[in-house]
Amino acid sequence: MLLLDTRLLIVNILFFGVIFVDYLRNKKLPLLSNKCFSVMLYCTAVNLVFNILKIYAIVHTETVTPPVSRFCNQVFYLTLILVVVALYWYVEILGNQQKRVKFKKLAKRMLPFGLALLLIGYGDLNYYYDDSQIYASGSMAIAFQVTVIFYCLLIIRSTFRLKNTIAKENLLAIRAGIVLLMASSMIQFFNLGLLLSSVAVTLMILFIYLSFENPKEYNDEATNSFNKRAFHLMLEEKKEAGKSLVLISVVLDDLSRIQTMMGHDNTNQVLAVVGAKMNTTMSQIPLLQEPCGAARRKIGRQQQKHMAKHGFLSSVYHTRSNVMTYLTELPLSCLTEPLEALSRMIAEPVVFDHFTVAIKAHIDVICTEVYRDQENCDEIYEMMNYMAAHNEATAETNCYFLDADIIARKQRTNTIEALVRKAIETGGFEIVYQPIYHASAGQFLSAEALVRLADTDIIGFVSPEEFIPIAEKKGLIIELGEIVFEKVCAFARQQQLQEKGIAYIEVNLSGIQCVHPDLPGQLTAIMKKYQIPPDFINLEITETALVESGEMLQVNMQRLRNAGCSFSMDDFGTGYSNLSRMAEVVYDLVKLDKSLIWPCFEEENPKATAILESVIWMLRQLGVNIVAEGVETKEMADYLSSQGVTHLQGYYYSRPIGEAAYLSFLAAKGEGGSAAVSTAAGL
Repeated sequence: MLLLDTRLLIVNILFFGVIFVDYLRNKKLPLLSNKCFSVMLYCTAVNLVFNILKIYAIVHTETVTPPVSRFCNQVFYLTLILVVVALYWYVEILGNQQKRVKFKKLAKRMLPFGLALLLIGYGDLNYYYDDSQIYASGSMAIAFQVTVIFYCLLIIRSTFRLKNTIAKENLLAIRAGIVLLMASSMIQFFNLGLLLSSVAVTLMILFIYLSFENPKEYNDEATNSFNKRAFHLMLEEKKEAGKSLVLISVVLDDLSRIQTMMGHDNTNQVLAVVGAKMNTTMSQIPLLQEPCGAARRKIGRQQQKHMAKHGFLSSVYHTRSNVMTYLTELPLSCLTEPLEALSRMIAEPVVFDHFTVAIKAHIDVICTEVYRDQENCDEIYEMMNYMAAHNEATAETNCYFLDADIIARKQRTNTIEALVRKAIETGGFEIVYQPIYHASAGQFLSAEALVRLADTDIIGFVSPEEFIPIAEKKGLIIELGEIVFEKVCAFARQQQLQEKGIAYIEVNLSGIQCVHPDLPGQLTAIMKKYQIPPDFINLEITETALVESGEMLQVNMQRLRNAGCSFSMDDFGTGYSNLSRMAEVVYDLVKLDKSLIWPCFEEENPKATAILESVIWMLRQLGVNIVAEGVETKEMADYLSSQGVTHLQGYYYSRPIGEAAYLSFLAAKGEGGSAAVSTAAGL
């Protein structure tokens, strides 16, 4: 039996060796939990070795002196207890999101270990064995068993206390390993020797390794870098440690173009090459120059080697689909030269295999010392996303540093988002109307209605051009659009606009609304609720939305057109001006953006005039009505009318006005004769 157990121990050592080697060969994050797991692994390795030595010393008492035998047993007991203690702190750190343990709690929980250490150091230990097993007795053996069981119970208690922060399947793995270890310890304590504990520990290590420490959990194989989960863990770890970090992100501004041109796999290759170049460039930080040399020495050379080995100073993180991020604890003053080199690097084409790809990219740099007021790491990640979305490479610069101005703009964005959310919940939107003049009839036969935030006390007036994109990015535009459409329909019904001669109302649709599959049903339900006939509604779609929205837009347009609605193209001249798509899609109105009109009235600009007149001529040939936006002078109005523009809109006629003022406007203009009036409403 002893020979069988010895063979089992040897097999166990070989099995553990496979786990140990696999762990060492993979990149690891220097997290507190990983450090605890490393302690468990190294202690287990030492324990297995001294288990063999202990057995040899007990069996060969004639050749091994008692002090040597006692030392082997002491190391065996101590390392096995350390494995369980390290597992306890491992669970605590995981469950508390990598937070540091307070000294008082640390001292309290380590007191039983200290007592066990004394008994192992000075307690008595007796062995005897027969042909089948080795048996142990004495205070040292009792201290070992009691301490192991005590910490096992603590671990089980922690798994229940921290069940909301550790995944259920991971908790089950920990509990299974602990139950196995406790069972083996109890069996050995009563009658069966000491070899089962090593097998139980190895299996427990295996459970934890597969559940928590699998390298695939942190690695992004497609780009050969760490993934977003690893990035978040590192941020939490360093924040809890009170460490200042510099986050350097390379953002590919034209990722969509690269994906369209090269496909998903090759795009990942581009990101991998960028990440590798970041690694090379940023690792060439001067070691001897001040203040960088001092900063390096402050970190410590051993720590530098450890950080480089485990992928902190020398690795990048794939933090977003188009973003690769590098982390360092070095101060920003040490990074000037590497950042300049990185700026030059991303301006060059990316070369891999047989591809040479020109990229448009910029660098975002965040120093957490500057952004010190964040409550948690999610705010840092949100700031990274904000900078990635709002910065882009230009001829002047491709490197941006987080400063007070960017923080203020981000805070304004957050405030506007909160205002929009509140307005959606409380109905805090207002509709204002800007009348439109029909040149052929000489009367005001239409108007555009614009949505406004009613709350202007917090940050003042907020333009729809500012809060509509925020609503789109935050997933609020569908609810916002529904509120606007319902307000317009309610106003039309309440004021009996049809009876007053209004022919139709125009409502703007955002690009996201256009492709929402529920859009036709949503709009028809509201029209039915307020008894608005579908031919009373004309829906405005921007030129950019037409080009980018794809097939779903045409499906929705056809369903709404079949119901009786008509359509207009808004902001013509600001997007792609895809004339072939205009030929495919039927529009009743095309609205010329002011950017096409205003240049014609600047000094000596015949090219702008030629372009505008050509556009008007083309649209007339297509048989659509034309609305000119931004008309601000009589000169503009007369010229556009002479060119055949049928609808004129702008401050020359009226600014946007509230519902009551708009009704008064219609009444005043109606006094001079029979005026059929239509209303255009939108975002």
